[in-house]
Order: sequence, then C-alpha cells, then structure tokens
Amino acid sequence: MEIWIAEGDGKRGPFETYLVRGRIEEGDLSGDELAWHKDQDGWVKLREMDVFRSSFEIPGEDVSGALPPPLPVEPYPFLRFFARWFDISLYLLFFFSLFRLAGQDFVPMALGPFLYLYFLPCLLLEAAILHKLAATPGKYLLGIRVSSADDKHLSIQAALVRSLRAFIVGLGLMVNPILTGICHVYCLWYLLRRKEAPWDTMTTTRVVAQNPQVSTVLRFSLLFLIVLSLLFVVLRPAFYTRLEEIRDEVRKRAGEVR
Repeated sequence: MEIWIAEGDGKRGPFETYLVRGRIEEGDLSGDELAWHKDQDGWVKLREMDVFRSSFEIPGEDVSGALPPPLPVEPYPFLRFFARWFDISLYLLFFFSLFRLAGQDFVPMALGPFLYLYFLPCLLLEAAILHKLAATPGKYLLGIRVSSADDKHLSIQAALVRSLRAFIVGLGLMVNPILTGICHVYCLWYLLRRKEAPWDTMTTTRVVAQNPQVSTVLRFSLLFLIVLSLLFVVLRPAFYTRLEEIRDEVRKRAGEVR
C-alpha cells in the first residue's frame, strides 16, 4: 500500500507502509499529519488510518499507570469504635458464660495474674476471622471490611499482628479503664488526622467502610443492646458476690481500727 503524507507546505510520497510505520516508531511522525491512499475518499489523520491505528494506541500498562489513585477512604471512626466494642462484648459474653456454666468464679481470675491472658483467645479468634472473612461480627454488621493493601484477605500472620497491635495501642491491654480511655482518644485523633488507625499504618492494612443506612444502624443497635443485656445478666451474680466481699472486708478493717 502506498501512502501519501502532507508534510510542510505540500504532500510527500508515496511511501510504503513499512517505511511509514518505521518513521512512527522513531517518533518522526506524531500521527496528526494528514495522509491518504488510493482506497480512501479523502485525507485523514495518520493515526485514524486502520493500518496505523495500533501504532498510536497506549499499551494497557501505560493506561493503568495513568489512572488516578483510589479515592481517599473515609475513616468513620465511630462506626469502627462501636464495631470493636460489639466484638469485645460478644467475646466477654461467650467467655464468662462458659465460666458460669462450669460453676467457676471468674472475678478472681479476671483480677488476678491471668488478667493479661483472658483476652488472648479474643485476639486469636479475631485474627482467624479476619483472615477468612475480612470482617469480624461487629464490622460485618456495619459494612466494614479489612484487607491488605492490594485488596486481598489478610494472611494469618498479618491478621495476628494487626489484632495484637490494636489490642495494645487501641485498648491499652484492657488493664485499666483510664488507660483504655486515653488510648481511645489518641486513636480517634490519629484516625481523623491520618484517615487510618495506628495499627493499620503499622501493618499497611486497608479498612473500607461505608455510611450505613438507618436500618443497618437500628439492627446493629438492637443486637448490641441484646449482647450487653445478656452480659449484664451473666456478670451480675459474680459482681454482687464480689461487692459483698469488699463490704465485709471494709467492716472487718473498721472493727480492727476501733
């Protein structure tokens, strides 16, 4: 096929197709030059000719590289706060219910040397669930999903590391309410400032949440209230017993002072 090209003040050619393609590859022709061959009605841009169109197309990898980055993820700190405490409350309900069924007094255990260990099963369960499902029960109810930076499920190792760091940085090991409150305030500030939690920064994990519908919030609130109510029922006898022990101890000390 012989190609005529409009260059400068006139037309040049004819050129064989391979010669034109060579000039395109060398960058000598931009594709905006007018061109013609005997089988077409009029002059068209070189890049619009079927025989050369593929020479001006951007490769797939260049197109993907030119795409804008993903939109910033909204942090939704309060959704994540309530989702985590739903998971904690659900775990405590299950954990202490087992002790009640076994007839064991769990208050001394929770306040004794096992204080740092009774949340260990919670960490392991959370990591396993995130690894398999990418969402714990609380996160699932509120439409929150946790994934790796490339949007895949977390490996079991990454899930364990994330859960442990969230337990330390976000909850202060659950050993003191004041320390836990301080950790909450810090994490809220960090999340609003950086759009991600400290443990997600450390593990390069990605948390995607969406503004839930009213029905979703109502369903979550109802289930959360049920869990808290059941937890209160399970804990009440033990705390009443503990309260009586404290009162007896106070009376005994008061009698010794007299």
